[in-house]
Amino acid sequence: MIASVRIFSIAALVALVALLTACSPAMQPSPSPSPNARASASPASQPTPLVLPDDAAPQIVAVELSDPVFHSGETVSGTVVTSTNVSAVEVRVGAQQHRLPQVAPGIFSMSYTLPNIPFFLRGTYTARIIAQNRAGMTAEKDVSVTLR
Repeated sequence: MIASVRIFSIAALVALVALLTACSPAMQPSPSPSPNARASASPASQPTPLVLPDDAAPQIVAVELSDPVFHSGETVSGTVVTSTNVSAVEVRVGAQQHRLPQVAPGIFSMSYTLPNIPFFLRGTYTARIIAQNRAGMTAEKDVSVTLR
């Protein structure tokens, strides 16, 4: 029983990482007026990336999800706005990690249409967003998402 629960947990993490990181750079980003993750139903203007020198500590300005609750068959999207000195943004769930494509300086985006989500993978997960500059300095933000 414990082995099957562990397999289901690993499968859930893999599914969530695949969901959050199957990326499309052509996606239109959505707005976020604060540095907190939030959902928005319609695209509009987004926060401006913070202009910083290359050797400054990176910053995550905003994390935007189309909806914090994901359903089978739904297309979900997300945008991470950072300081302009960020060279990479990575999403981590458990031991899985994937990079988001950069669409402009300080803007990283993804979009994905969900497959059918089995009942045993449904639940709430924490995804860690990590922004890194070329010097290797990082900034992190946790985002809670739910699969239904």
